[in-house]
Amino acid sequence: MRYFLGRTILISLCITASMLVGQARAQFETGHNYAGAHLGLSGVGSALTLGLDYERGITQIGEVGPGIVGVGGLFDYYSYNETFFATTGSWTYIDFGVSGMYHFVLDNKKLDPFLGLVLGYEIASWKWNNAYAGNYSPSAGGFTLGGSAGIRYFFNNSWAAQARVGFGFYILALGVDYKF
Repeated sequence: MRYFLGRTILISLCITASMLVGQARAQFETGHNYAGAHLGLSGVGSALTLGLDYERGITQIGEVGPGIVGVGGLFDYYSYNETFFATTGSWTYIDFGVSGMYHFVLDNKKLDPFLGLVLGYEIASWKWNNAYAGNYSPSAGGFTLGGSAGIRYFFNNSWAAQARVGFGFYILALGVDYKF
């Protein structure tokens, strides 16, 4: 896991460095797609989340207020381990959902602030190993509602960094998006 995380961070830094070349003139736009990856903190033991997201602008400015509505989806994975005296426990979560975001249009085309909701499904599993009572491995799943507020900063017309705070899927997420 540490090797994977280190490799992911290194690749992200290389991509970020290559994005700094060029001029940003593009904010969130109708008819364009935005796909990316993010790292975040979950609400379970502050576990690191690994995620993917996708969004497409579907309304014109003025159709739904002064901004643009985007719809898409996201996927997050995180795992958490803990030891309690003679018991060790591990939790694994897989979340996926559909999102609706409202993007505020600013004069500064490098910035894309947004608010949104996510309706998703969470698959959770636990493993307990107790030296005295044996092993226990339940699993569960269910619908979940999440929300987020965030901002994208466009390095150029195609690449943007994103930062989000939210509930339901992650508490904090930082990532990179590609516009196509």
